[in-house]
Amino acid sequence: MKTIASRDTRPAILTDETLISLVLSGQESACTILVKRYERLLHSVLQSYLPDYESRQEVIQDTFLRAFRALPGFRGESKFSTWLCKIARSQAISRLRMKRYAAWSSIEGTLSDWEADLHSNEVLLEKQESSQLLRLAVQQLQPNDAKALELFYFYEQSFEEIGALTGWTVSNIKSRLFRARQRLHASLLKEGLQAEYFA
Repeated sequence: MKTIASRDTRPAILTDETLISLVLSGQESACTILVKRYERLLHSVLQSYLPDYESRQEVIQDTFLRAFRALPGFRGESKFSTWLCKIARSQAISRLRMKRYAAWSSIEGTLSDWEADLHSNEVLLEKQESSQLLRLAVQQLQPNDAKALELFYFYEQSFEEIGALTGWTVSNIKSRLFRARQRLHASLLKEGLQAEYFA
């Protein structure tokens, strides 16, 4: 890009229109003059939108970049400063919307994660509690009845397989299972657990 070389075109007396023409003709120093001229104004305009300096500075840089890219389409229907302020406000509002959306998404995601974790923990605790109560209920049965119940329900052994392991007859196994189921069912109902599986 070219730079402003003429001694007659001092920054203080150059109009916005002149500087815009120089920018459009490729003179980089004209961009610098416009930035210096309006940077403070934009900070002032953006202060009500963005309290922190760094956010304002980022929006201002973005504003000038957008303005210089769109400069060929600037018709001068409003003052250059008004046009710049409009771009800056638009950028600030977009930034705030994005922050709010990101914050809300983050909150929603966190709540969703918490709910999922809480549900998982509740289910796990329920399972652990149920399992513990079931073990306690089984321990209260007669040892052979408990063994018959465990082999049949937990290890899914057939009557014949249980008979081969224990030496009990099929009728003896059925009798033990019936007795174990009745006692276990009553015990689990007393603890408020579902006992249909063993009914």
